[in-house]
Amino acid sequence: MKRFLNACMVVLASTIVLMWSFFATSTPPSHAESSQPRVPTLRKERIAVMPFLKGRYGSDINASLKCPVCELSFLQDELTPDCDRTLTRYAQEALEMQHEERVVPFAQVEMAYAQMPKDSDNDTPVTLAQGLGKRLNAHYVLLGTVWRYKERQGGARGVQSPASVAFAVFLISVAEGKLLWEETFTETQRSLSENVLEARTFFERGAKWLTADELARFGMDKILKDFPY
Repeated sequence: MKRFLNACMVVLASTIVLMWSFFATSTPPSHAESSQPRVPTLRKERIAVMPFLKGRYGSDINASLKCPVCELSFLQDELTPDCDRTLTRYAQEALEMQHEERVVPFAQVEMAYAQMPKDSDNDTPVTLAQGLGKRLNAHYVLLGTVWRYKERQGGARGVQSPASVAFAVFLISVAEGKLLWEETFTETQRSLSENVLEARTFFERGAKWLTADELARFGMDKILKDFPY
């Protein structure tokens, strides 16, 4: 019986290795979604990361940019308390890794944003981005919205409920208030047995159940890897 169990374990391990080897040469489907074609690489100008906003407006993600901030909506139990701050930090760090000298330090952004007069009944994410960019003498502002950020229930090796994250990032021209680029990341993590097509991603993440922060970091890095800047 013991030999039989050992043989089964060897077969299972071999199957997993073969699956990983096969899918390592394939490109898994992306969770990053874009509603518009890629824009040409932008000029290397000053860019600031605005603090993330909680919520979205309707089913059209882009509609969230021009609606009053007070109309952005979300379910309280869908978000962890500091998820907006966490995503802002991840975006700032990801951009600094690529364009450190052109990214406005977040301490300056935070101070300028705190000092800005705000009216949630009239301000939109775009007008806030423009106002912030002008205060910082930045040419572009990266802003984001988050409407789902649920922590896993369980541990790295087994969960009752997996982490789930959904957010969008938008690049705004400060001078024109024009949307130059946007991406959305939305994922509820699934096990390898539920989605063998993403074997490569599963193993790249350590073959474990991620926390919401780990999933969000993965999503942000994936989105900004293709940042047209």
